[in-house]
Amino acid sequence: MKKNLYFSMVILLTSLTLGACSSDDDDTATYTFVTAAAPTWRVDLTGNDAAPQWTAPDPSHFESSMFTMVTLQDELKAYSSDDDLMTVFIGNECRAIPSVRTVDKTGEVRFVLKIRGNSSDRDVTFRLSYYCAKLHQVFNLQGTETFAPELTYGFDEEFVPPLLQGCKKYPVQNQLTVSLSEKLPFTPHADDLVAVFAAGECRGVGTIDKPFTVFRTSADEVLQICYYSVEMGGIYSLTQTVTSP
Repeated sequence: MKKNLYFSMVILLTSLTLGACSSDDDDTATYTFVTAAAPTWRVDLTGNDAAPQWTAPDPSHFESSMFTMVTLQDELKAYSSDDDLMTVFIGNECRAIPSVRTVDKTGEVRFVLKIRGNSSDRDVTFRLSYYCAKLHQVFNLQGTETFAPELTYGFDEEFVPPLLQGCKKYPVQNQLTVSLSEKLPFTPHADDLVAVFAAGECRGVGTIDKPFTVFRTSADEVLQICYYSVEMGGIYSLTQTVTSP
């Protein structure tokens, strides 16, 4: 499956050099600060998809098979359960027996798929579909490929497709990297957190200088960045909002 490329938004939190807090009568402040316990920010990825009724292909209609082992990306592992399903479509036809998960001794979640096909399946649209039962959502990734008889993929080297890109609830996704300026009213801590909100709803959580995913309903959705400082025991909220990078 071909991966879609993310683009990056890089935000420099220079406004935090102004001081440890701001007040309503400080017109120059570009952030607010509130004392708070460590937040439990998280993105709500739940959907309302019913469990799919995928039907296994009739092997008599196909010449051969290819095998793929999918390793579930880390962001989805926490939601994985034995009720999850995964399959592959070519066009609108289900071409793999819907697979249930296996969990190895290291905790990795994997799905083994036996995909049916014919020599005529060239430059066709493959769709990898994953149903997460806990999230009640089907994630779909698709790309143009050629069926490769007897190919094994994902066994010698992990295949970790970015299934979150197929989230219907948040069809627009960006990578955000937040960096701090050199002059700060606090010392950054390893447990500090950065979060992005849209209309008060958490859309991404990460740490400084490391890219993390921001989930959006549209490309013009306005975002606000918040920063939790362990040392200061509170949350800085930038008044400057972000739209497109």
